[in-house]
Amino acid sequence: MEKGINISEIVESIREGGGEVEVCATADAEYDSAQQRVSVALDSFARRVATSGNGQHMPRPWLPPAERVTEHLPRSEATTFAKDVFRSWVRKVRAAIPHVS
Repeated sequence: MEKGINISEIVESIREGGGEVEVCATADAEYDSAQQRVSVALDSFARRVATSGNGQHMPRPWLPPAERVTEHLPRSEATTFAKDVFRSWVRKVRAAIPHVS
């Protein structure tokens, strides 16, 4: 199994509980050349921006559960596939964030 790419993005910063919280999305892709298969592990988390939180991940019930997407592809298409899957994941995470009106 080849290590592929790791992607992370701060999707949005929100105010919560009197402080600022970053909502982040991640993707870790691996490629199995024997199977010609790419597997992308998707996750999301929230963390406090202030130093008191030390960047510790905080569970939030509104975040989507982690997912794994697997597809049979030649190695030449694996990176593009992983990036496309991640873009879709970021949209899903962003849509889950509660916005106070």
